[in-house]
Amino acid sequence: MTIKLTDSGLKKSLQKDGRMQMYFLAGNDAFLISACKKTIQSDVGGEFVSLDFQTALDEEVAGHLATYSFEPKTLILENFKPAAYTEEKRAFYTDYLSDLPYTLTVIVTLLAEDSYGKFSIPKAAEAFCSLCPRSALVTCIKKEGGDLIRYVDSLARRLGCTLDYGAADRIIQLCGDDLLQISSQMEIMAAASNYGRITVEIAEQMCPKTTEEGVFDLVRAMERGRTAEAVRILYEMIEKEPDYSNILAVISGSFVNIARAKAAVARRISRDEVETVFGYKKNDKALSIAFDRTSRYSDYQISAILDCLYQTDRRLKKNAGDKMVILEQGLVRLAMLVSGRERV
Repeated sequence: MTIKLTDSGLKKSLQKDGRMQMYFLAGNDAFLISACKKTIQSDVGGEFVSLDFQTALDEEVAGHLATYSFEPKTLILENFKPAAYTEEKRAFYTDYLSDLPYTLTVIVTLLAEDSYGKFSIPKAAEAFCSLCPRSALVTCIKKEGGDLIRYVDSLARRLGCTLDYGAADRIIQLCGDDLLQISSQMEIMAAASNYGRITVEIAEQMCPKTTEEGVFDLVRAMERGRTAEAVRILYEMIEKEPDYSNILAVISGSFVNIARAKAAVARRISRDEVETVFGYKKNDKALSIAFDRTSRYSDYQISAILDCLYQTDRRLKKNAGDKMVILEQGLVRLAMLVSGRERV
């Protein structure tokens, strides 16, 4: 029998239901899959062996699946792919998973290639789990909205800290939804707070801004006509993201969002529909900001801005000269267009 769990319910299941003989960890968040692996390994103890599901030799896998050991042991089969679960693989695992050594725990992982798309459990994963009488299918799906805030709060509590009101939101704004980045920064903030209360001020001091968050500040400075401040923010972004084309791509994306939002408002199309049509995440922050800013820009202004960004990108890719100068020149003209100081 296969029980179905989420990453957050795994620990409770280990305490309540006891340890299963096989855990299938499937989802689109590498950090959560890794955290679940560590939770299971900690519960099992003993040694562990990691093999690739697609490339490991059957003889090697069989040696682990059929051998009793004196100490508890974990076999991790990484990189399960539905396409690799052939009829031959099914026949092979059927022979072994139906009667595993009581000292062995098997962990299988499936990480979706599109880490930002919607994730659903493949039928091949459910079929594989059914081969083992005591198995658990654990979904590890990217946290969003309230779930992400609650997870950040739980990370703080694990470190012996509490979060002030608004601190979780600010951490997410600065770090994005990358749980690996958030977890790393939480350890730094916990130490900075002497394992007490993590405030919004501590978050702002300790968390490096994502490129996207930097672009929000950059555009705000431009809209207010503060070109020098915009250039300073650009330099700060370059220190963290030295690829100029990537920075320009995020800036361009910000104005593409505004162009889409303006078109949607003009045609009375809802934001939810725009999210669906263009594949945004639910309640995407960047798109929300774009809808709030549609009235700031005329259609001609947005057209000129996108053309400026396109021409700057072309120059960056084709010109062998000083790319920093090219980016600065493009940024200064962009600031003029955004603030309305250059007529279009």
